[in-house]
Amino acid sequence: MDSTRSLIIFVLLIVAALFYTDFIRWILPPKAPMEQQTARHAAGGTEHATASAAAAAAPGAAGTVAASAGPTISTATGPAQEIGIAGPAPLTGTVMAPGPPRTVEVDTDLYKATFTAKGARLLSFRLKRYRETVRDNSPLYDVVVQGERLPMGLVVSRGDSIFGDQGIDYTTDAPARVEVKPGAGLTVTFTAATSDGLKLSKRFTFRSGTYLYDINAEVGGATAAIKGIGLTMSQSMTERGPQEGYRDYPALQADVTGKVLNEYEKGLKKGLAPAAGDIAFAGIGDRYFLSAFIPIAPVRGELRMEYSGNQARAEILFAGALKVSSAVYMGPKQLGLLEAASPDLSKAINFGWFGVLAIVFVRALHLLHTGVPNYGWDIILLTLAVRLVTLPASIKAQRSALRMQRLAPQVEKIRAKFKDDSTQLNREMMELYKRNHVNPLGGCLPTALQFPILYGLYEALLNSVELRHAPFIGWIKDLSAPDCLSIAWMPKLPGVDCHGIPVLVLLMGMSTFAQQWMMPKAGDPNQQKMMMWMPIFFTVLFIALPAGLSLYYFASNLLGIIQQVFLNREFKQYTPVAAA
Repeated sequence: MDSTRSLIIFVLLIVAALFYTDFIRWILPPKAPMEQQTARHAAGGTEHATASAAAAAAPGAAGTVAASAGPTISTATGPAQEIGIAGPAPLTGTVMAPGPPRTVEVDTDLYKATFTAKGARLLSFRLKRYRETVRDNSPLYDVVVQGERLPMGLVVSRGDSIFGDQGIDYTTDAPARVEVKPGAGLTVTFTAATSDGLKLSKRFTFRSGTYLYDINAEVGGATAAIKGIGLTMSQSMTERGPQEGYRDYPALQADVTGKVLNEYEKGLKKGLAPAAGDIAFAGIGDRYFLSAFIPIAPVRGELRMEYSGNQARAEILFAGALKVSSAVYMGPKQLGLLEAASPDLSKAINFGWFGVLAIVFVRALHLLHTGVPNYGWDIILLTLAVRLVTLPASIKAQRSALRMQRLAPQVEKIRAKFKDDSTQLNREMMELYKRNHVNPLGGCLPTALQFPILYGLYEALLNSVELRHAPFIGWIKDLSAPDCLSIAWMPKLPGVDCHGIPVLVLLMGMSTFAQQWMMPKAGDPNQQKMMMWMPIFFTVLFIALPAGLSLYYFASNLLGIIQQVFLNREFKQYTPVAAA
């Protein structure tokens, strides 16, 4: 029937709309541009160094060890702007003795944060419960992707210009390593003075058991010409390199007066207008991790989003302020943790059109995991639960299709008899359906109602950080990465991330074909051929998608096959309606 063909085309378009973007991003990740020079010189440039200023004591500091020079970073030596056309130029400090900047490592139960005195910024923020890859000897996952500029910058609006502290050498009396004891807090303070009379201060406060910490920034001294100050979060937008199938696509993320922003590299390169209003959060995140400011006082400000040198920068500027207080979240995009940090922070997880349903499925997955501590089995149990919830609608749709199949001989005869009279053809068809108590659209609405559920499940499984590096059975070591049974001697297949075979994807494709084969056959041969292409389409699509999604659809297909077996047995007792 034409209506059935239209439904099939509609279904294929919906599937393509749901998965095409992610599929293309997985198989064709953006290439990293050439590394830019980080040091630029200009005539008349001022040499940047730092001045000492008495640092406030760091209360609660513990674990004192010998000071370590630590790693160094490259900094601009001329009047180069920080990032972007409108980015801040460096503030000027007084000259000190040359030498590598100090570093301070803050050790908590959840992370190790390393600060450099050069700009009082973050060199690294390594999460103790997450690793770069699935391998046991993989290093801890570092939220900071170092580039030309580091996160935790301070900017000052003065006159018609905005200046940053990237070239300032701060001082601190904190030891080279401090440890945050369970149930306690700890504060590390960096201070500096500039040659034009400004006194800068950054105070970081850390607590155990949370990925949240606080930053309090203040500018004093010769502040007569200052219009306001702000904070910056910078990160390289280059993909992190080999992740064994797991890929990050960073985006600048924010919530300004209730409007959620997700700006990727392409949009940032084009240039974006500043967003002003109450800022719930602003920072940079990827699929599974987030680094964001949560302003405390003031809250109303202007967010500037810029891109340069393969780096994105989120700058929050607060007009009229000389003091800024903000919480900072740097950690996994785990729904419960984000909601505990701030009610609005869960918006940083992009669950798509049906986010409400996706959140329900994420919570259900967490609940199942408390009883069955394996996310592979949790996905199967969630699949079973969804199948049970949608069972009435699914059975109704399949029974409608089976009834239509029984009427096929009658339908073909009516089509042949009234092929030249469309009005009479439609009238006779409706009479046939009425006599046999069949609704030709009876299977459409239940099927359409399942689309939001399928899409919500897709987004929930795709964006759950819990699945990252979560093993299932056998060769499946990471449910967030594409499925692949590694076979060393095999050549690398197109779209496959390792030398091997995507076993779970093939099983999913074969089960899709089996379920399709068991379904009632459409009267139109062309329509039947189109439906038989769907398993191939899904198999190719899922090669580059996370194994957790393939597991869900494979389990769903198996349950669908069992359901179809019973329905087919039910309708075997009925003989087809003979053509009159």
